[in-house]
Amino acid sequence: MELSLALNKAFNALVYFAEHIQPLYLTKAIKLLYIADEKAIRESGVPVTWLNYKAWKFGPVPEEIFYKVKQSHGFQKAGLRSLEFDSLVISDPAPGLPDGVVLSPKRPFDDSQFSDYEIEVLDDVIRQYGKFTGEQLVDILHREGSLWHKVVKENNLEQQFELKSNRSDFVIELSELLDTDFKKSAFEVAYQSYLMQENLM
Repeated sequence: MELSLALNKAFNALVYFAEHIQPLYLTKAIKLLYIADEKAIRESGVPVTWLNYKAWKFGPVPEEIFYKVKQSHGFQKAGLRSLEFDSLVISDPAPGLPDGVVLSPKRPFDDSQFSDYEIEVLDDVIRQYGKFTGEQLVDILHREGSLWHKVVKENNLEQQFELKSNRSDFVIELSELLDTDFKKSAFEVAYQSYLMQENLM
């Protein structure tokens, strides 16, 4: 089964992050993806990947990426090959490092999927946030006024996170950041183009 356009591009972005940041833990990687999408939509009206992010206890999470990486990690530990993507090596950390899942590039970054501006966004994110830990990025994205914080407050998720589950199905709407008519128009045109490309796959 082929990956969707958004997932394919997102995994390629993860390859780019993994080429520049080592070790790259899954928690940190998915926070960097979110920061890149939020930065791009704030500046241009158009996200880099078109992923959907859900409000989980530890910040915004692209659920499909999270589960595919976890599943592939299970396959790799069992000595099996993941049928869905082969862009990343997913492994346990070296002894002495914190627990988690570590991502390493299996193939080089393919820049054909990205505009010069999008690569600039990825570079800016690496420069500004690449040295932070996953936990520090979670704290940054939990700040009052963030989109994650807004979704959690509006839907009373704090109690759910405390008592039951670390996950929710509430989507963080990046389109709420479209603060000018130009950005709204750019978003709409780019989204229609994305849908057309997705349908051609």
